[in-house]
Amino acid sequence: MPYIPLKQNVTVTKPGADDGWGGTTPGAIIPYKARVTEETNVVTNQYGEEATTSLRIILDKLPDVSYDDVIAYTNELGVTVARKPESIEVKRGLNGKPLMTEVFV
Repeated sequence: MPYIPLKQNVTVTKPGADDGWGGTTPGAIIPYKARVTEETNVVTNQYGEEATTSLRIILDKLPDVSYDDVIAYTNELGVTVARKPESIEVKRGLNGKPLMTEVFV
């Protein structure tokens, strides 16, 4: 059972096979329950640079999310945001087990 209520849904699209033109085709689409907050944050990305994000997504425990995936969220007004994550932070308990994963998109 998650620590906070997860009332929204996000979909994670894994990268697929190479299409031969320098891009990739979409791979598996995985739905997750999440807590999404639409706010502007300045975070440090995987390269150590500052990046501005517009979504803060909290997922339960340690889901299979990587920097190559595309995360899509549709809010109550029908506006869809689909981007790659800028920062992925795993929050762990005192025993070392993952409690939640915070993804900034």
